[in-house]
Amino acid sequence: MNLYYVYAVKDEIAKEYYYKTELLFRFFQEYHNHSHKNLYKLQFSFITKPFPEHSLVCLLKNSPRYNHRKLIEGKKVTKWVETRGIIEITKEMCLIQCNSFMEAEQILFQKLRMIDRCFFIAEYHLQQYGWISPQRKEMLL
Repeated sequence: MNLYYVYAVKDEIAKEYYYKTELLFRFFQEYHNHSHKNLYKLQFSFITKPFPEHSLVCLLKNSPRYNHRKLIEGKKVTKWVETRGIIEITKEMCLIQCNSFMEAEQILFQKLRMIDRCFFIAEYHLQQYGWISPQRKEMLL
């Protein structure tokens, strides 16, 4: 199973680093290896904004597949469990564990696009990373 980390990045950082994804990926990787160090904590809080936990939980609850037994809300972590994957939401980030990127797209990423456009995704084991790109709105003539 793949484990995708999703970070809510501040707008000004997203604009500045939109084409510098490798730098952000390396920083987040280092942050996870050294999150106990104050310097990394300060840099992480400078780059990211609190994860919109409430907005995401509301969207998950409004989905047609919602079942109250799937949602486990705690003080520090909210979990959403279904057959295709598990979502964990904290104040810092969101994690989704599933079999493929396509499942992550269907379960989580589509919903995140409804909330904001500045989410950075990282899958450290496969060394994959990038932005959740906004959905294109095309005009038909």
